Amino acid sequence: MALIKNKIPVLEYDTEKTAVIMPGHHTDFHFTEKAVLLFMEPEVISYAAADNCKVTGKFESVTKEFLVYETRINNQDISFVQVPLGGAGAVQVMEQMIAGGSVKFIAAGCCGALEEGMEGDLFIPTAALRQEGTSYHYLPPSREVKLSLHAVNAIERTLIKQKLPYRKCKTWTTDGFYRETKEMVLYRRSEGYSVVEMECASLAACAIMRNVIFGQLLFTADSLANIEKHDCRNWGGDSFSSAMELALMAALEL
Repeated sequence: MALIKNKIPVLEYDTEKTAVIMPGHHTDFHFTEKAVLLFMEPEVISYAAADNCKVTGKFESVTKEFLVYETRINNQDISFVQVPLGGAGAVQVMEQMIAGGSVKFIAAGCCGALEEGMEGDLFIPTAALRQEGTSYHYLPPSREVKLSLHAVNAIERTLIKQKLPYRKCKTWTTDGFYRETKEMVLYRRSEGYSVVEMECASLAACAIMRNVIFGQLLFTADSLANIEKHDCRNWGGDSFSSAMELALMAALEL
């Protein structure tokens, strides 16, 4: 094991997988093999209530509690949980799910469009740009992190079965929501990134380090395609429920 030092702290990395505080250290939760991470709240609560889902875990933070629910679809048990905005918080939940036994993950959430298109367009990221901090605690420095091909294919099969249009893409993961400058947007677009969000690279890096499967379904909310005028549209409000259902279906395909 080795500690790799660097003058730039975010580029420092420790190959040791065991930390002073490990996920699951204060809980004894047991989750299903397949899990869905959802960047939404009302839809999770509504689905859990309508399906009479049981609560199988609870993660407490300084801001709120995140409840883990379990549902059964086509004779398969699937755990699902709301995760917070941003890579750091989302990975904390993922780590706890892994500690509880989940090894196959699908995430679903909204993103910003960097190219012209419709609100609610569906994207399957195959790689994520690591312009955030969390992924650097899980993998050595690199420009991108790739997502599991197995998970990408599972999401793709789901969308094909539902006869829904989609695109595979590279996504720009940032933790600077208010630092998406005009020049930076143009630069990312020129590099081939189609969308921007705040968690994918972090979750993908955690999955690789912990040796679990991870894929993500994204749908466009606001648009940065016109750098002169940000278009918030309806922040993807009409797509959250359907994205949740698609993510659960994709989990069945893992």
